[in-house]
Amino acid sequence: MAEGKQIAFEQDGQVLAQATVSAADHEGASHAQVHMAPGQLPVGTRQKVADAVHEAVVEEHATRLTATVPCGDAELVEGIGHHLDHVELRAAGATSIIRGDVRPE
Repeated sequence: MAEGKQIAFEQDGQVLAQATVSAADHEGASHAQVHMAPGQLPVGTRQKVADAVHEAVVEEHATRLTATVPCGDAELVEGIGHHLDHVELRAAGATSIIRGDVRPE
């Protein structure tokens, strides 16, 4: 993925989650790669990540998002999907790929 906006959530010097969100291309498509720390995370971390990704793609005036997230992270998938219309979800190895139309804020 080309350079993009970096998003990170830290607590006590440890990175809990990070995402890279690309600028929208000429067709309005943006891509996000989301990585979560293993283990138990503070309540609300996944929703904060989903909201931050949405905010970043809206700032980029993206109309479509493709996000790659850890496979099996249902809370993160639901959080990102909440900000999209016409959501498609599929597994790809150790990741899940979510695609959809970006809802404006």
